[in-house]
Order: sequence, then C-alpha cells, then structure tokens
Amino acid sequence: MVGQPNRRGWGRIRKLPSKRWQANYVGPDLARHNAPHTFTAKMDAERWLSDERRSIERDEWTPPAARRAVAKAKGVTLVEYASTWLAQRRLKHRTKAHYEALIRNHITPRLGVVALRNLTPAAVRSWYAALNPAHRTANSHAYSLLHGICATAVGDGLLTDNPCQIKRAMNTPRQRQPVILTVAEMAALAEAIEPQRLRALVLISAWCGLRWGEVIELRRKDVSVDASVLSVGRGATHRGGCRIDTPKSGKPRTVVVPPHIRADLKDHLDAFTDLDAEDLLFAPARGGCHLNDKVFRDYLAPALKSIGREEVRVHDLRHFCGTQTARVASLAESMERLGHSTVSASLLYQSAASGRAVEVAEALSKLAEETDGL
Repeated sequence: MVGQPNRRGWGRIRKLPSKRWQANYVGPDLARHNAPHTFTAKMDAERWLSDERRSIERDEWTPPAARRAVAKAKGVTLVEYASTWLAQRRLKHRTKAHYEALIRNHITPRLGVVALRNLTPAAVRSWYAALNPAHRTANSHAYSLLHGICATAVGDGLLTDNPCQIKRAMNTPRQRQPVILTVAEMAALAEAIEPQRLRALVLISAWCGLRWGEVIELRRKDVSVDASVLSVGRGATHRGGCRIDTPKSGKPRTVVVPPHIRADLKDHLDAFTDLDAEDLLFAPARGGCHLNDKVFRDYLAPALKSIGREEVRVHDLRHFCGTQTARVASLAESMERLGHSTVSASLLYQSAASGRAVEVAEALSKLAEETDGL
C-alpha cells in the first residue's frame, strides 16, 4: 500500500482555516503530492483521491505536477512553441534570421494563434493552400520549418503525430534552371571582366566552387605558397551587419586549385594583395568590410554582355564548378569539393553539361559500331 494510511485508509484530507478542503497522498515515488487546488466540499477532495488511487492501481499514474505541466504546454499557441523551438537551437545568424522571417511572414499570419494541440493535418493543408503560389521556394522552406517544429513537438509528447503530411511539399521544382557556361565561355568571361583584379574571383568561383561568402572572405593566409591549395574555413554574411562564421556546412575544407588557373592566382597575389597574411584577396575598392555582391554584379554584367550570355547569375559560376566536377569526379568527391553535407544538395549542382551529352551519344554510337562488326 502506497502512502501513509490515516483514518481514511489512504491519503489525507484536512480542513483549512478558510473552510476549504485540502487533499494529498504519498505516491509510488514515495513523495507527497498535493491536489492542484483546494475543494469547497469534502466529497470533492475524496473524489480526487479516489481518481488518483485508481490511476495507480491501473499503472497509469504520473505525478500530478507533471500532468499539469504537460496540460499547460499543450495549451500554448504554435507561435509560442515556435519561438521556444528557435531559441533552443544553435543556428548561424543568417539561418536564424531566415527562420524568424518565415515564422513571421508565412506561418504566424494564419497559424500563429492556433493552439499546438489543435494543429491538425487539415489545418496545415488549408494554411499551405493559402500561401502565395508565386513564392514556391519560400513556401517550401516555410513548410519544411513547420514540419521540423512539429516533429520536435511529437518528440516532446505535445503532439501524437506530425500534422505536416503533404507529399512533396518540401521538394518543389526549381523556378529557374542555372545557366551553365561552356569552358570556352568561362575563359572568355574571365578575360572580359574589368577591373582585372576581379579576374581571379571569377576563376576561383568557377573552378573551385566557392560560395560567395567564402570567396570574399579569402585571405592571403588561405592560399598555399605555390597557389595549389585553398583553405576554406570561413564565410562572410552581411545581413544585420558584417559577420564572419564557419562555412555554410559548418566544416572547413581544403580545395585543390586546378593547375590551369594557378598562375592567374599567383599573379593576383603579386599584383593586388598585400603581403600581410590577413589581407583579403578581393578587398573592396571603396571601403567596407568585404566586396559587395551588388558591386560585383555591376562589374560582371558588361562582361557577360560582351560574350552574349547576359542571363548568367553570380551563383551560376558555382553551378559551373559542380557540373564540371561531376564529369571527372565521384559524387563523394564532388560533395567534398563543393562543401556539401547532403547528397541532395550536391546533386542540384550536377547539371548535364552539353559537351558531356555529346560524349555519351558518341560513346553509344561506338557501342553500336562494335556490335555491327561482330
């Protein structure tokens, strides 16, 4: 028998000076547990004790305080839980700002005031259907974030199942296909860009596959003496001020520079970079902590126009590297070179190069010719 018996046989009831009744008992954990409130009538206190004893006998008992905490948590709104979810995660500044914007602009307007326990698959479908179809990528990100928040709520015991059950909502197709230059066009672009101090930036972005934030944070100390290796251990972002952090993957990496552009990199170091180890390879001409991507686009535009490829964007230089690397390397090697932590991320960059498609077709013809000769 749990608890300390008294004249009632189990549990204790006493009348307070306020004329209300208090009930408590010693539970299976050998701790004394009080009712969550006092009672006007003694029979109500007895009923509470009876219900508690019944849950113990059925092996369904949990401490009353723990039950109250769970009940309170289930009453929180989605936006309140999302705020706690976000605060408990170690995220890069840019990622955190992105999540905050998604919660504020996409999730909160329709679902923010919904109690977490009332978030159903039907409510999620209704919310997702009301999102602006013109913003498919943002919608996908918002849905993915909501899915992650709800998955944590399931783990916390606040939801029995994840209400985010829309198939393929996290895998929307690209709205724009990257434009992949040929090798000859990339060489022409590097020749055409002005000022010449940006030539090496084009070549490194295209042949080493660095992200924009990684390439603008490169310093002399990150280049080996013979310009054969780049150490990529940092990335710069400028949302909410200049911030330098680890690369997007969270892991530093070394990238071997293709031999055909090493001389260009050496020339750049000699002509445009001071001898101090901390000096940026691509310092801004008019002050500021790093080269601004808008300034670079202004320089890149006339160079692209001169080669007749005005539709190319800055990030397409990284796509060029992903495509060319895929032609000569395994998937694992491509992931390592571009700094990807997931296969799906790396596959996005491995477009089918037009030259490779011709090579495959020619190889098939050779197979047919060999068969005919048998």
